[in-house]
Amino acid sequence: MRRPSFLSLLSLLAASLLAGCQGARQMVGSVEASAGAAPGVSAETAKAEASGAGGVPEATAGAPPRIEGDLAGTADASSGKPFVARTEVSGGSGYDADTVLTVRYGPQDHFERAVIDLGTGREPAGTVPEWTLASHEGLLRLTLPSASVTGVSDGKFGDGLLESFHVVRAPEGGMFVDFFARGSFLYRVLELEDPARLVVDLKPAGEDSKAPLPAQGGDTVLVEPRPHARISDPLTVSGYSRKPEAANTIILTEQRGRVLVRRTVLGNDQGHTWGYFEATVDLPSFSGRGTLKVGTEIASDDSFEGIEIPVRAR
Repeated sequence: MRRPSFLSLLSLLAASLLAGCQGARQMVGSVEASAGAAPGVSAETAKAEASGAGGVPEATAGAPPRIEGDLAGTADASSGKPFVARTEVSGGSGYDADTVLTVRYGPQDHFERAVIDLGTGREPAGTVPEWTLASHEGLLRLTLPSASVTGVSDGKFGDGLLESFHVVRAPEGGMFVDFFARGSFLYRVLELEDPARLVVDLKPAGEDSKAPLPAQGGDTVLVEPRPHARISDPLTVSGYSRKPEAANTIILTEQRGRVLVRRTVLGNDQGHTWGYFEATVDLPSFSGRGTLKVGTEIASDDSFEGIEIPVRAR
């Protein structure tokens, strides 16, 4: 039997390398083609997962994507469902969906629509998990007890009724999505399956909201109290922040600048998405106006980064 020559061995090696490269290109191409199966997941992210570099999806911020054609018929499907002003509703079943894939937005003829795409890992879920929806003075909070991961952290809507949204680590487990509205509203919820989506429609309630929106500044959102609120003892301060150290300093000063309260409380997430914080503080006796600050004290120049709102003693 003749031994293969050196040139023959080189030819066989080159052919093997070429076949391997072609197979790798085919694998990457299939990942890119399937990336659109989960809304909001980019081809780059999908390729990172295929190579083992991807893990928990990194929450991102920015303008939410517009509602696409897959919801073109839902306006008709939901047309028979009335808008309500109830403070709380619930629905869904099970705990299979553990990921908020993305939040989408689109104005309709007489209302505004937000769509929450739900997944199991990075794949779209088939059914909608358990959820609750609560409304309170310009805020609509959708709680998903089974959610542990999100691919989006926040975003701005248009210039209409809906102002913005934030995805937050819930204090008792799961996650919630807060929708901020510029005025009083009525709402309705529609569940869609295969893939799992929650559709939330809002329309103006026909009356002006007397409550200002939660204060937002940098990496801090203060939900309660609101600007110009009347406060009394004890005072509950709640909101969420997104910063690596998760520390939130609360400072209350009287009108002349004297510090009445200084306290630091930790949020429950360190940078992946918004981490919830809440503190109940004892207030000393004071009257008139004051200033409530929530954020981060900068020791190097004695400055403060965060939110500053006016409040009044009740």
